[in-house]
Amino acid sequence: MISLFTKFPDLIALMSEREDGSMKLFAGSGLNLENRKRFFQKIGISKNKIIAAEIVHGNKVEIVNEASPGMVLGVDGLIAKSNNVFLSVTIADCIPVYFYEPRQKIIAIVHCGWRGIIDGVIENAMSKILELGSKAEDVNVAMGPGINACHFEIRDDVLEKFSNYSEFIVRRNEKIFIDLKGIIRKQLSDFNVVTENIEDNRECTMESDRYFSFRRDKPEKVEAMIAIIGIKYL
Repeated sequence: MISLFTKFPDLIALMSEREDGSMKLFAGSGLNLENRKRFFQKIGISKNKIIAAEIVHGNKVEIVNEASPGMVLGVDGLIAKSNNVFLSVTIADCIPVYFYEPRQKIIAIVHCGWRGIIDGVIENAMSKILELGSKAEDVNVAMGPGINACHFEIRDDVLEKFSNYSEFIVRRNEKIFIDLKGIIRKQLSDFNVVTENIEDNRECTMESDRYFSFRRDKPEKVEAMIAIIGIKYL
């Protein structure tokens, strides 16, 4: 189990590992539901307090609360100003990005695939966090394990989509790689998030067998970790 935001004792910000089993919803396996139930018990969270984003590789982020359904359809990110919910996304190379604003007690989590990143999912999350009354300098961000620039290779037909982020394009051995976390950092900086408030786990899901990796494993059915954030009951 991976822990983030450890400097905040009032916060739970975690990600499962391969050994915890696949957590992917809609994967056609009751085993995944059992894996989720077991993991929630392991970390001491009631499944009834967990809200999941559907994950559609888009840019939509929604503000939720304890009255929201357990699954929010059509979104890749969730935000809450509540200590009575835990927010979750599933990950299998895409980057889980956690947000915490301790003054207003605002939490958020975003599934960042390359499409969502270039289409503005980070900007949408930050805009909504600020709409809830936060200041950018108070927002803390953590990037969990995801595919790093060493392995995120793209084809020429995708390259033009990154034309606004040329400084994050790496050419090596006649191949093209993209630094997705570098792009996320720039987008956060454009919103005046303080550099010192951004942490990065740095592990690459494709490189480490601790994690499911869609690019590496190429499974028939997607296997994924779960990333969760919520405020503890103190």
